[in-house]
Amino acid sequence: MSVLPIFLSHLLAAGVTSPAAAEETTQEILETGLQVTRVGGTYLLIALGIYIVLILIGRLLKQRLRLPLGWSFNFFCMFVALYLPTLSDALPIPGRKHLGALVIITGAIALNKLIRHALLNLRSRRKEGAEVPKFFGEIVSTIIIIGTLLAVLQFAYDVKVPGLLAGAGIAGLVLGLALQDTLGNIFSGFAIYFGGQFKAGDWLLVEGHHAKIVEINWRSTRLRTTDDITLDIPNSAITKEIVVNYNSPTSIHGMRMEIGLDYDSSPALVKAVLIEAALDCPHVLRHPKPNVYMKRFADWSIIYELRYWLDDHVHYDPTNSQINTALWHSLKRNGIQIPYPISRQQNLGRPTPHVEDRDLIRKALENSLLAPILSEVQFSEVIEHSRIVHFGNGENIVRQGTEAGPMYILTSGHAEVWIESEGQRTRVAELKPGACIGEVSVLTGEPRMATVHTTGDCTAVEVQKSTLAPILASSPQLLDTLSQLLARRRMENEGLLSAETSHETKATETRYTNGFLHKLRAFFEV
Repeated sequence: MSVLPIFLSHLLAAGVTSPAAAEETTQEILETGLQVTRVGGTYLLIALGIYIVLILIGRLLKQRLRLPLGWSFNFFCMFVALYLPTLSDALPIPGRKHLGALVIITGAIALNKLIRHALLNLRSRRKEGAEVPKFFGEIVSTIIIIGTLLAVLQFAYDVKVPGLLAGAGIAGLVLGLALQDTLGNIFSGFAIYFGGQFKAGDWLLVEGHHAKIVEINWRSTRLRTTDDITLDIPNSAITKEIVVNYNSPTSIHGMRMEIGLDYDSSPALVKAVLIEAALDCPHVLRHPKPNVYMKRFADWSIIYELRYWLDDHVHYDPTNSQINTALWHSLKRNGIQIPYPISRQQNLGRPTPHVEDRDLIRKALENSLLAPILSEVQFSEVIEHSRIVHFGNGENIVRQGTEAGPMYILTSGHAEVWIESEGQRTRVAELKPGACIGEVSVLTGEPRMATVHTTGDCTAVEVQKSTLAPILASSPQLLDTLSQLLARRRMENEGLLSAETSHETKATETRYTNGFLHKLRAFFEV
């Protein structure tokens, strides 16, 4: 059944007086419909073309500039494509104002995303390891939202924004006075960021606390102390404080500690002991090397200041503890006292000297290579002039590459032997009670060939060169025996001794023996 007769009958029923008039009206409606269809089709084709062009431009920018173009950019392109054709009088499409508002809104969303991306990837800030505070992006987003609303009112719906702003000026002034502290914190946050004094991750000394910055937000700077306590300091307050930044200009920074020691101790010895104690701590940097200053002469002690270097302030408290522990043991070994105040010292009197256990020293020396070659008188003399020393957990008994020093025989505790080569440290042995440390060094003057590191509190017998020198000077024949023992000890360490002695092995032993003999005579001047 044809649709046209039915449509005509409806027109007649609606009041069209004649079939001719109804037919004419129908013809006009059909022509209008065809025109609308043509205009709509043209509009959609143009919009589709604009959309494709914008998407292609966006992909090109994404590849070249690595911009994060997502759903917001796609919506922006779509509404721009729908809006631009409406600007032509040839395409009278309704709803232009609403499309313009959508273009502004989606454009603002895409712009906000791009700006936040740019803020997080500013090259100049990234080179310094800085991070943009969260509040900065939030403020930028707020400004964009307000600007977008004003633009929609002004350009899409013809609302006079200047008049609106003037009307809101008084309310803004009142609000500004009410939020004075909050605004001060916000602007101080901007000053912290753009000033570059500190950033998230930096360690600070602020208000007497050592603390790490966790976050800089729109209101405050949040820090966490070494005790895992959170400090929340308003931005306006922290900008008025004297703040020490341990990460600026680099994470390598010096720390200082003072100690008062007695007047009878040589300053040169004190400085060497303090530096040695600092270097025993694993977190103390070797470069720059620790150094010691004599600060002043106090009433009952000389005040020394030790400066050491760290590259991560999180190790400050454990390092301080380790240095103090190592100092306690090292000062006692070297006979350096930490004096009491004079009034207290007078009340206490002089301390009773420590009586060393000669039986423990004798038992320890029986494990050394000296025992088989010394007479009883000579052996007793070595016992008389040797002493018991103590090492704390984590101390270095000897350090690789340092000058020759005493020989040690462990009586209690354990230690590890480490060798450093080409920047790599290798653990080569574990020492137990009875082990001898530094026999070659005390006899030949050779530098320490390895580092011996304690793995707990240790006790050892110390034998100095000055103890052996008069014995070897009075009995020079002992040098031949010692050189042979040292040669065989070295060959054992190098795996050169075997059940069958070859000519080559004998030649190596003779060469080692002669070498040690020459060193012994030169070192002891015999």
